[in-house]
Amino acid sequence: MKTGFIGYGSMGKMIINGLIESKAICQDNIIISTRTLSKLNYLKQKYPKIEITSNKLTLAKKCSTIFIFVNTGEVKNILDEINDYLMKDVHIVHICAGLPIKTMEQVFNGKISRIIPSLTSEVNEGISLMVHNDKVSEIEKNELEYLFNNISQVKVISEEDIGMATDLTSCAPAFIAFMLMQMSHIGAEKSGISTIDAEEMMIKTFHGTAKLLHKKEMGFEELIARVATPGGITAEGIKSLENDLPPAFNNLFKMTSNKRENLEKELDKHYGV
Repeated sequence: MKTGFIGYGSMGKMIINGLIESKAICQDNIIISTRTLSKLNYLKQKYPKIEITSNKLTLAKKCSTIFIFVNTGEVKNILDEINDYLMKDVHIVHICAGLPIKTMEQVFNGKISRIIPSLTSEVNEGISLMVHNDKVSEIEKNELEYLFNNISQVKVISEEDIGMATDLTSCAPAFIAFMLMQMSHIGAEKSGISTIDAEEMMIKTFHGTAKLLHKKEMGFEELIARVATPGGITAEGIKSLENDLPPAFNNLFKMTSNKRENLEKELDKHYGV
């Protein structure tokens, strides 16, 4: 049986390339459909056994598992287009923010999995969130988890928690990068350090901090205690962060939650819920 991928945008490209390069999936088992076939020229040259097509119906007829890597608003149109051509017991997997499984079930009454990947998979790091409906078998769950464990660490969660989990995984690289950028730029403004040097200091320090937390299994509180000695300069800085950061993060999560709820309401109307 073949595995199909519809769409080859930024996230789809990262996932497909990662799965092939890690040998998690064989190139001769892959069919990719995208509107602009020229996007796939380099991939086809590198992996000539991959089948590519601009016809989604060709893909639908051949694939037992289909990944949909398109914008959230396009998913329903694709499902409407391919529904009558799908193989029996096909497994549909999508990566769209704001599209719950229960909403998608209004137009596809079959096996559905939802994956929220992270840009960190580009370096085989980070978390991929995974949710399944009750029609997906344990074997199919395990196969999907195996694929994505090759480019990340998989966490299977409830769909009720996927919003907050998305903020902490898929959205977090942007939040973290923004905070590091602000800290380095303000540090540069208040000193004779160049912006380039300040950014390098922050990136290298963040990389080392992540290693300490991960490789050395040092908890947050232990790391803070080892750096922020009582009465010291770092401890004074921590006091400021204790006052300022909780309200900032409460507001951040409130805004992302509101955006997510509004998107889900719009999609419910689109899907006739």
